[in-house]
Amino acid sequence: MEYSKDGAFNDPVLRCDSCATLVFKEDLLKVGSCINCGSRKVRNVQIIKPEEMNTMKHRNVDPDFIALFEEVEVGE
Repeated sequence: MEYSKDGAFNDPVLRCDSCATLVFKEDLLKVGSCINCGSRKVRNVQIIKPEEMNTMKHRNVDPDFIALFEEVEVGE
């Protein structure tokens, strides 16, 4: 799997540790910090809100990465 906790860190989206904004890796490489608050501390994404999911799809984030956060129906 391309996105694995045991493999190389390839996540295209991170979360700002200060303001909790999604930070796209490509933006971080250009600007060097969160585009919202300027913090340089980021962490991996654990949870995605529906509006953030739409933003990721709009920004053409890798579908395999998006699939990690899509809702799954749990059987009874």
